[in-house]
Amino acid sequence: MSRSRYRYVEMRLGPDPEADAYLVRAMCVTCGEQSPEPEPSESITGQHHQAQRWCTSHTARDHPDGRHVRYAATVTLRWLVTPAEDIGPSAGP
Repeated sequence: MSRSRYRYVEMRLGPDPEADAYLVRAMCVTCGEQSPEPEPSESITGQHHQAQRWCTSHTARDHPDGRHVRYAATVTLRWLVTPAEDIGPSAGP
């Protein structure tokens, strides 16, 4: 039987360089339909405004079950944790 040895290693959290920095979407709580996926090059403010415009446009449609007026917004940020020193290979995605 072998013993494992553990020690503290400082970790850093930052944006994942291999992923889009952020993604803003809206979803209709009534029917589950989502706003279109924004262009990754668009600013977070631009994505926010696009999601809001989609909500007002979706509310204006004539739905058989009445007006859809409740929405949920999600902002996704992709982060990467990196150790301050080499601790071996990381797991896959």
